[in-house]
Amino acid sequence: MGLRAYLLVDVVDDMDQQQFVKAVRELEEIQGVDFVDPVIGDCDMVIMVEAPVSVESLSNKIRENSWVKNIEMLRIVSIYERHRSSKKQLLRALTHTGF
Repeated sequence: MGLRAYLLVDVVDDMDQQQFVKAVRELEEIQGVDFVDPVIGDCDMVIMVEAPVSVESLSNKIRENSWVKNIEMLRIVSIYERHRSSKKQLLRALTHTGF
């Protein structure tokens, strides 16, 4: 399966609709991007990514775009990993494994 994550992306305030549509379409073409969904709320789009080794490189590639204001990464873990220990222990383990 590989490693998966949801990226919550906030775009710059002066981005117009045409630029936004172009950005979404370009993101959908990136290898490792499963889907891009525009949303309304604390962020402007949700991107699901999957990579064989690390989702960080995909996140960094997306972050390089001038229209990106902020990215928050939510790593996907199995229900067994998530509940085997405390949140702090889980985050520490994920950080040390390169996930």
